[in-house]
Amino acid sequence: MDTLVLILCAVFVALLFAIPLGVWAGLSDRVNRIITPFLDFMQTMPTFVYLAPLTLFFLIGPASATIATMIYAAPPTIRITAHAIRTVPETTVEAADSMGATRRQSLMKVLLPMSKRTVVMGVNQTIMAALAMVTIAALIDAPGLGKTVVSALQTLDVGTAFNAGLAIVVLAIVLDRVTTAASTREEAARGSKNRFLTWRRPLLAAGAVVTAVLVYMSNTYLWAAEFPGEGRTGSTISSTADSVTTWVQDNLSGLTNAFRDALTNGLLNPFQAVLTDSPWWLVGAALIALAVVLGGWRAGITTAVCVGLLLGTGVWSDAMTTMASTLVATVLVMLIGVTFGVWMGRSALVDRLLRPTLDAAQVMPPFVYLVPFLALFGATRFTAIVAAVVYATPVAIKIVADGVRNVPETTVEAATSAGCNTWQIITKVQLPMARSALTLATNQGLIYVLSMVVVGGLVGAGALGYDVVAGFSQGQLYGKGLAAGLAIVLLGVMFDRITQAAARRTSA
Repeated sequence: MDTLVLILCAVFVALLFAIPLGVWAGLSDRVNRIITPFLDFMQTMPTFVYLAPLTLFFLIGPASATIATMIYAAPPTIRITAHAIRTVPETTVEAADSMGATRRQSLMKVLLPMSKRTVVMGVNQTIMAALAMVTIAALIDAPGLGKTVVSALQTLDVGTAFNAGLAIVVLAIVLDRVTTAASTREEAARGSKNRFLTWRRPLLAAGAVVTAVLVYMSNTYLWAAEFPGEGRTGSTISSTADSVTTWVQDNLSGLTNAFRDALTNGLLNPFQAVLTDSPWWLVGAALIALAVVLGGWRAGITTAVCVGLLLGTGVWSDAMTTMASTLVATVLVMLIGVTFGVWMGRSALVDRLLRPTLDAAQVMPPFVYLVPFLALFGATRFTAIVAAVVYATPVAIKIVADGVRNVPETTVEAATSAGCNTWQIITKVQLPMARSALTLATNQGLIYVLSMVVVGGLVGAGALGYDVVAGFSQGQLYGKGLAAGLAIVLLGVMFDRITQAAARRTSA
């Protein structure tokens, strides 16, 4: 309930300015161009970074957590509302104008009613983003389930963490289903003769009155305020998770440790050594050159500024360690994303089977991914990398699948008639023509992985993630934690600008 209250408060305040801004951006191209860079910046920042500056002004506690959640959750509603307003058919708006409707009447009677369903989807995405953020905000003493998960992860109590993580997932599913069903149910009520549906509003009003009475009773009478027991389901889930964890560690530790050591020693450690042991100017020059080649001179300038600021933060070595983990995880994300994305893009049946699972995976807050991998691989940076791969893979798969699906069928048929086999069609036709989708998938994969690798600082990932966590937990390290948060922002901005510029160049 603490988590629910924090989410509802943050979402309510976010919607107060997000929906009007979205409507304004939908009506004005100039406003849309102005706010788009700010929305990009807000969405590409790793969630940890919102916490550090806010605690300077609002101190550690629920207030900072609510404001951080509000800032992180607002962009989806702004973007989707603007999109909904712009996609209303122009003929409908012109018809309203020809009948003498004022601009206000056109907005209230035409644009908003016709875009209501899409706006509700934006509200849904804002609630999901708030749920993910409010869990991470437990690091600044936000009340709720996030505090339980963080405490359990720090003490390696897998059962308690899994139980609280499951509660977070259930809460996410409930909020997701309620918000997505709200608009469709109202539309069904308008055209239905079902008495229950037509009496929907009076029933809601009656329910509100009953709720108010019960709230009054719970604040007046002790018997109405007492919670009916603690319940046994949670303890059963915790003990079961602990038993499964023990069994996995006893029977599969050899296999999981071999896999962890092979990837760590064969790929992660050598790459990390190259970045951390090489002179800073050589690494910086290589990054700038790569940005110019992939994204052009503007991306190169942005990268040069970010490299200079990274040096100024004083956490260059930790930043390179985090970058190595991020790039290794992104490579794994793209390997899985391309494999399953092509499969989904070529088969409607596979798409129908996999898409619900991917949707559910995107709803889960990042902390939940840490729990099972903590049991499998222990508290190491590899745990954070694997969890980041699982967290970022769904969005990469979806983007690649959409890119492959959008390749014209006539082109594929022409390649088939020319005698190409399936492998040749994929590698010579579909993937080359979906280059912009692949670049966009890489962009989103990098951003998702970066935020998750930092969260992995709680379970042994080290580097910048550990610096941020230590800065919040120990007052004397707050300055270093703030510098690490800034370094995370710079890495995110650098990766985002390079990959977005590369996406624009490939699509052009």
